[in-house]
Amino acid sequence: MLRRTIHGMALRLKGVVLIPAWIRARVVDGCKLSILACGLTHFVVAAPVGDTVAAQPPDRLAAVKLDGNYFSARGRRFVVTGAHWVPAKSAVLWSLNWDAAAIEADFARMAQLKFNTVRIDLLWGWFEPMPGIYNPKAFEQLDYLISLAHRYRIYLHPSLFIGGEVGEAFWDVPWRAGRNPQSDPEMLRLETNHAREFARRYAHETAIIAWDLTDEPPFWIVPDASDAAAINWTRLIGGAIRRVDHEHPIVVGTSTQDLDHGPFRPDLIADDVDFLSTHPYTIYEPELFPDAMGSERGTYGAAFATALNLGAGKPVLIQELGASNAQYAPERVADFDRTSIYSAFAAGANGVLLWCYTDADRQQYARAPYTRAPHETQFGLTEADGTLRPAGRALVAFEEAAGSMDLAGIERPRADVALLVPHEWSRARGDFTGFNLPLDSTATPYVSVADVTAGAGNEAKTSLMSALLAAYVMSRRAGLSVDLPREFDDWHSYPLLWLPAPLTATEQSAMHVRTQTWERVHDYVNAGGALFASVSGDAAIPDPAGLFGARMVDAAPAGEVTLKIVKAFGGLRPGELFKFASSGSGQRFWGVRLELAGGEVIAVDQEGRPALVANRVGAGHVLLSAYPLESYLGATPSAFDGDAAAVRAHRIVQALAAWAGVVPKIRADRPSVEVTSLPGSHHGYIVLVNHEPSAQSTQILSSLPARSLRALGSAQPAFSGTANRFKITLQGYAAGILEWSDAAP
Repeated sequence: MLRRTIHGMALRLKGVVLIPAWIRARVVDGCKLSILACGLTHFVVAAPVGDTVAAQPPDRLAAVKLDGNYFSARGRRFVVTGAHWVPAKSAVLWSLNWDAAAIEADFARMAQLKFNTVRIDLLWGWFEPMPGIYNPKAFEQLDYLISLAHRYRIYLHPSLFIGGEVGEAFWDVPWRAGRNPQSDPEMLRLETNHAREFARRYAHETAIIAWDLTDEPPFWIVPDASDAAAINWTRLIGGAIRRVDHEHPIVVGTSTQDLDHGPFRPDLIADDVDFLSTHPYTIYEPELFPDAMGSERGTYGAAFATALNLGAGKPVLIQELGASNAQYAPERVADFDRTSIYSAFAAGANGVLLWCYTDADRQQYARAPYTRAPHETQFGLTEADGTLRPAGRALVAFEEAAGSMDLAGIERPRADVALLVPHEWSRARGDFTGFNLPLDSTATPYVSVADVTAGAGNEAKTSLMSALLAAYVMSRRAGLSVDLPREFDDWHSYPLLWLPAPLTATEQSAMHVRTQTWERVHDYVNAGGALFASVSGDAAIPDPAGLFGARMVDAAPAGEVTLKIVKAFGGLRPGELFKFASSGSGQRFWGVRLELAGGEVIAVDQEGRPALVANRVGAGHVLLSAYPLESYLGATPSAFDGDAAAVRAHRIVQALAAWAGVVPKIRADRPSVEVTSLPGSHHGYIVLVNHEPSAQSTQILSSLPARSLRALGSAQPAFSGTANRFKITLQGYAAGILEWSDAAP
């Protein structure tokens, strides 16, 4: 009764303010209040609230906006670099265990490490302890962080609605009462108000680089969310900010929703955000990365996730990346971070924020969340005492190189290869676009079985993504750049189109292209495009003979598959062997028996049957594999490492490219050395990455209009030769950036 009586008001008794404890901290007469824990709490008037806020420096950080693919301040584009800030001694509860001096020391150290951005958590329950009641002390603290941001020249990237960030713990808002934050109407109302409150206060704050609507949704404590709920939540929260803040870009801090077909996958939310996020923790996706962390596939994981997100049509920031020094040698963590950072940047990422700034202090080991998550204690770029770890040195080296880049006019060029992502994978469940249903369906309503069931299962996710990932790595090893456009996009301008086996199947609609797409594929090839496709036992293709020069006769189950080259083809020699192991069972790992219908046999299988068939259609070139090679490689541990015969599988697509006249702008003569061009009108950049643990000496050939070349940063490898033909040696897992110019040296 007492709470109901005094709800929303305070009783003043001779200088002592009586306020219910559940309201937590409020402001009375502009002063800070002390808290005593009791049912009817006494708050004694204390010092003014402004005593902890540092004076703003005269030279404030400039406002940031998105300029094409990159962020820009004062008209100059820059690469976002830094980390997620989780203090060593107070962890995610830094706001409750406030230590202004320690926090400033962290910012000073991050400035020494050349951070230009730091991602921070805004604990939901601390900022809004009761519905619609905002804690002024929490905003004081944020104001203090903003003052440090200006002082140390580090932009803040705040993440809203944080309840859990580290380990398995989750600090729930105490008033949620079991309601789902993604779908409950009252929760959505409160969340939109919460987001709008931040936007109202900080709409013109230049120290904020962008708003992150939340970290890794769906919310951990209520993980179930539909596609529609994810779209609605993003639209509502983003819209609430946009009502009062038209300046700051907006993102949702998604983790592996792109790889896992989650409801917050990029295609569903792209229209309501300004850029996209990915947290490519390959070590936590063993179904897609059945390898050591430092494997070639693993070190391409961040680049693949970047390309997959870019296919949704918005810029991409890697918001989290890293591995625990409690699980892996610090040197290997640095190797993984380095190769991942440079490779993702080459793929189009506009920056990287590593997880995380520092290790946890030992006093945190016995406290939640670290007590049940020992790996979370040592993700830091520094040790808890500030000592720089190898991963920190790797980031600083990248920051030095990226910080000296002039990104004016630099745009990511169209790739050599288009790996199609099925529309069924990217669309929202319940969206019947392209079904061509009769407008009057009241008499015979259409009900999609795929839409009323649980959606893409784990097998479908693994099957499609592992095959696309394998094709991505094969393409890069072949020296070909890769995009992942969506099935309904315009991909006719790409020189080479690749349809791995799941896309050519007929089971599980989320994995394959729609029937009418095959007509577009035929038109693409007829107009001069090159096509590489593979089939499996559940393949279904209208008129395969007209496209591939071969008919599908029957399935061909096989455990071990050997492809023997019988005709010289684009660099492949007769007698050359490629061996694959079928690591799974079922039709998606079977092959198909082919019967020629005008095509030419390039390779036969272990039974002497056609395995690779080449065909000409109009002005185009087609190569068909009778076996799902990408699925084999996707399911094979360490498929791209060592001396296994399958490691050379990239030579098949490399041969198709040579036959079809697809020549990359820049290429290395070593398959494990990734080389990428980021061109502008009169200058550009070459990004080099060695994905192997051993040193690689390679020759780089390019057709860029380059006349001079220079290395960026202090830790860049030396090279010799001309700007378009030079030799370079990269140590194991080394990376670097070179700048070229069309001006004479």
